Amino acid sequence: MEYVIEFILELALESGIYASKNTKLPKYIRYPLIILISLFFIFVIGVVFFTGILLLKDKLYLGIFILIIGVFMLVSVIIKFKKIYLIKK
Repeated sequence: MEYVIEFILELALESGIYASKNTKLPKYIRYPLIILISLFFIFVIGVVFFTGILLLKDKLYLGIFILIIGVFMLVSVIIKFKKIYLIKK
């Protein structure tokens, strides 16, 4: 079951990212795709931060480690977003 869910999510995200970069698609299709993909990544990073904050109460080192992973993910997403959508060559 997990392979099916992983396949569906990977297919949706990869095709959505490819379609949002494709300038041949109309803007009214690309912009909602960009928003949906961005919201998905914001949700995942938010869950990581929330988990890190909850773990700070019980296990300090593990909570700090999870928060560092969240910061790394956030910085990576910002760099990737700037590279794909904001910098036009």
